[in-house]
Amino acid sequence: MYTSVKICCSQLLLLTLLVLPSGWVLAQEDGAGAVENASMSPLVAEGDALIERVDGLKKKISKWQQIFQHASGEDRAVAATQITRQETELRHTLDALIKHFAQRRSEGLASEALQNSLAHLVEEESQRVQEQIKRAQAAVAELRTGREALAPSELLAREQLLTEANKELNQLLKALLSNSERQVTLQLNAEAPLAALDSLLTERADMLAGRVEFVQQQLTQLAKRLAKAAKGDQEALETQRRAFLEKKRNATSSLAAVLALMDKRAIETSDYSQLLIKATGEISGETLDTKVLVGLSQQWLDSAKVWLVEYGPGIVVKVLVFIGILLVFKVLSGFVGRVARKAIKASKVALSQLLQEFFISLSAKVVMLIGFLIAISQLGIEIGPLLAGLGVVGFIVGFALQDTLSNFASGLMILIYRPYDVGDVIEAGGVMGKVDQMSLVSTTILTFDNQKLVIPNSKIWGDVIRNVTAQDSRRVDMVFGIGYADDHDKAERVLRDIIAQHPLVLAQPEPVIKLHTLGESSVDFIVRPWARTSDYWAVYWDVTRTVKLRFDAEEISIPFPQRDVHIYNALPKAT
Repeated sequence: MYTSVKICCSQLLLLTLLVLPSGWVLAQEDGAGAVENASMSPLVAEGDALIERVDGLKKKISKWQQIFQHASGEDRAVAATQITRQETELRHTLDALIKHFAQRRSEGLASEALQNSLAHLVEEESQRVQEQIKRAQAAVAELRTGREALAPSELLAREQLLTEANKELNQLLKALLSNSERQVTLQLNAEAPLAALDSLLTERADMLAGRVEFVQQQLTQLAKRLAKAAKGDQEALETQRRAFLEKKRNATSSLAAVLALMDKRAIETSDYSQLLIKATGEISGETLDTKVLVGLSQQWLDSAKVWLVEYGPGIVVKVLVFIGILLVFKVLSGFVGRVARKAIKASKVALSQLLQEFFISLSAKVVMLIGFLIAISQLGIEIGPLLAGLGVVGFIVGFALQDTLSNFASGLMILIYRPYDVGDVIEAGGVMGKVDQMSLVSTTILTFDNQKLVIPNSKIWGDVIRNVTAQDSRRVDMVFGIGYADDHDKAERVLRDIIAQHPLVLAQPEPVIKLHTLGESSVDFIVRPWARTSDYWAVYWDVTRTVKLRFDAEEISIPFPQRDVHIYNALPKAT
């Protein structure tokens, strides 16, 4: 139906154009006179070419109309397309001819007969476009009737036809505005056509704005029905939703086109622009100005006030309940943490400090997590989907933090197997020092020169760990050398006497003092007493100092490397 209306409009345009031979004759005669008066001015020749172009387009339109009348199927559609294209080109040529006339008039080459002919043509064009607009409006109205009884799939197809019909109607309104501008260029009275155009634009804007609001309501209702519909009904509702989306797209695009024409006519469009922005969510320079911005701000402010009045008290109560639950569980988590600390301290199970802190912290945090879940449930948030979402997020974060999780796993292994604890002196990760702090991801070590080093647990657990202070007692390994000429039995007695008299040396295990190696320049004794771990360096330093003093007193030498240097005097050779 829409196609037939469109073709009828095209035929009407062609027939109207063809009823003006006398006007074109006058134009050609005037053009010939201008050529004679201007001695074949290039400007006059250009006007003649445009007139010939118009005649050629009229003949093409006539030919395609004859083909359209006798054709069917695809050939008929091709003919209709050609008629529409030729009509559009004819209007563009008419614009060029009007512009050409204005230029001739500025140079004094335009006659009154040419102006009258163009004025007659423009007035006929105005009447013709208005008739086409009426026919297009009738076609749109016919497409809108009976849509309630259509199936969802048929409704979608009908809305697509309506989209094309509304595009054609918008193009005709634009053509009417262009023709009114032609009348102004020819210095004709265009008040009546412009008033009719303003009325058409305002009426169409009102209708489209109402349709946009109606479609918005329908889409909101459909969204609610889709959320609650059974699986068997969802497909039909989804098809219906797509039809309403097409209807919304049709109405908003048509309203935007009409508003562009209204802006050219300086008609107030702020209310329509606000509605268009709210419906589409798109802000452009064409739709946004100061009035629109102020109007939108006022609407948003009013909506916020209504929302606050309706939902504000309930939200305030929920927020207060949320905060109250968190505070209660904060106090409860502190109490649980203190109870856990006392229970662990009173327990006979030997736990590392890291494991103790882990259990204490874990108990407090579990209580806070339970409190947080209870609190957010009071805000109306579903906990089940939230937990599922947290699981997905946890997987993504875990994949992104592989190194950190590796340190965490190493920290758990250190926590379970306890290779060292806070306060121990260890050598691990290429560093030696005293363990100052431990966490599940890193270990802080203070070196003997008071440097603070933070080592990832993965580097410690993946390497050799040497815990120097793990045992209560340690063997102090020392080596002392005497000269080959010295009495080694005497030296051994002196060493045993020194070890036996030292108060920090343990009686058990017994110390070991033996002649160990025969070096290059010394006879070496190993001295290996046992001491408490905390007394290791005191024993080492005291014994070393005492050995030096006693060896000197007993005239036992402590050799050191020596080298003999022999110098020979060589006589010079005789010449």
